[in-house]
Amino acid sequence: MTKSSYISRRQLLRTGIAAGAATTVGLPALAGCSNEGRGSAEGSQAENDAVRLPAYLPYAGVKPDLVGANGVSDAFLAYPADPVQATDGPPGDGKPVAALTMSGSPPPPAVGRNAFWQGLNERLGLPLSVQLVPRADFTDRFQTAVAGDQLPDLFSFTMDLPSLPAMLAKMAVDLTPLLSGDAVAKYPFLANVPTDSWRQTVYGGKIFGVPIPRGAALSSILYGRKDLLAARGLDAAPDSWESFHALLREATGGKVNTWALAAVPLAAIRQMFGIPNTWAEDGGRLTSAYEAERQQEALQAGRKLVAEKLVHLDAFAVDQNQRKTWIANGTTTFVEDTFSAWHGFAQLAEPNRIEVTAYPPPLAEGGGAAKIWLGSPSHNITAISIKSEARAEALLAVLNHLAAPFGTAEHLYKSFGEPGVHHELKGTDPVLTERGKIETPLSLGYLAEGPWPLYAPGKAEAVQLEYDVMKSMVPDGLRNPAHGLFSQTQSRKGAQLGGVLEDLESDILQGRKPVSEWAGAVATWKKNGGDTIRDELQQALDVRNGG
Repeated sequence: MTKSSYISRRQLLRTGIAAGAATTVGLPALAGCSNEGRGSAEGSQAENDAVRLPAYLPYAGVKPDLVGANGVSDAFLAYPADPVQATDGPPGDGKPVAALTMSGSPPPPAVGRNAFWQGLNERLGLPLSVQLVPRADFTDRFQTAVAGDQLPDLFSFTMDLPSLPAMLAKMAVDLTPLLSGDAVAKYPFLANVPTDSWRQTVYGGKIFGVPIPRGAALSSILYGRKDLLAARGLDAAPDSWESFHALLREATGGKVNTWALAAVPLAAIRQMFGIPNTWAEDGGRLTSAYEAERQQEALQAGRKLVAEKLVHLDAFAVDQNQRKTWIANGTTTFVEDTFSAWHGFAQLAEPNRIEVTAYPPPLAEGGGAAKIWLGSPSHNITAISIKSEARAEALLAVLNHLAAPFGTAEHLYKSFGEPGVHHELKGTDPVLTERGKIETPLSLGYLAEGPWPLYAPGKAEAVQLEYDVMKSMVPDGLRNPAHGLFSQTQSRKGAQLGGVLEDLESDILQGRKPVSEWAGAVATWKKNGGDTIRDELQQALDVRNGG
């Protein structure tokens, strides 16, 4: 396996507990510390819980077609007609702004050859330069920028970076005075960001950034080609592990160069076997999901799928984009991804006339549906460089503009560019032109963004289906009980410790090592830092609970 494909499996798929430890312990676990009252950059749990988070002031200027509740996102069956102009002019001060963020698309043309970028600068009232880094390379490039003191005015970061609190205390502006409580009302689109996402920005008793909210959209689910299954008479949803296993055999059907699975759906399998979302809480006490009784059963089940050649032979050596290609062309029938990928799958229907939907994981022994694991409330955070502290308010105004909600004229331009140039209207839905696909991928949604909507241009039925599926899965989904707690050991060495287990997980699934090695590896994980992580999170939880 190449290094790039290995990173892609970890960072893009995020289906294993080891990856989950990064996304649901290392990522959300930003508010708190194990060393109460120590006064370090991490701060104490009491200090961080005492921070007055930005007031939540939902934007009421655009009404969704389907109102979300209980964790379900608002849904739009079509783009609102006559999008409201939500701002009264460019927010910028005329001075250049430089930004660093991640990207999952080919780089667009430079600003001198990019009409979209030029139009964006006019709307912002300043020249914006954006350094785009491929997701697989982002952590290394970001750490290089930190080491060389080269972070620009605005910089995005993922929340699993080692020793993140200390870095932010040194490199980022404390935004607490500008955003805490009602102060955020000066930036109404930032005030539209739900409270749960803001909790992920707090370190050392300070707010150090603006979150990119996702809500339940980052929860992993199992997608499948409903049309292919129906054509083979496989319409019934599985109601146990055995029936799921049988469905995969039938979906493969003995055809040459056809497999049921684009990758081992390990998150779904673990959910079927009742394994908790990264941590379990019982009577106020935390236990790692690594130690769950049925971990080895779940690994054995996944290993069996590989051994029976129900999983694509190249599954462990490609990225998620390739897996989606296999789904589109019918090479595979199922793939695991997040709710945020739904709109992309909906677009695959044209011109291929395919139908992709989500399949709820059943309990292994039957008797109902398993609970899905709820993902991180935020995708990433954007901070302001300490070197740009004098311009903090002006830079927040820029981020506020970029966070304009779905359905506004500002959001329409940010996402789809100029009508007749970058998009054409089909009804009220903007559909990118070829020029739009080339010029618009500036990854502005990773710098600032409003709440994640359910929407796919021209695909009202797909949006309705996603909304219905979210309503059936999300309200009862399993939240990581360590969300909002911080472990210094997790921050410093959690990725390294979890990576060892993920490597073993991969070896077990591919038959290179026996399932029996899992227990010993978990014991080593506990000894080398896992128990310390648990103790730090436990102490933080006790502080939060008033213990």
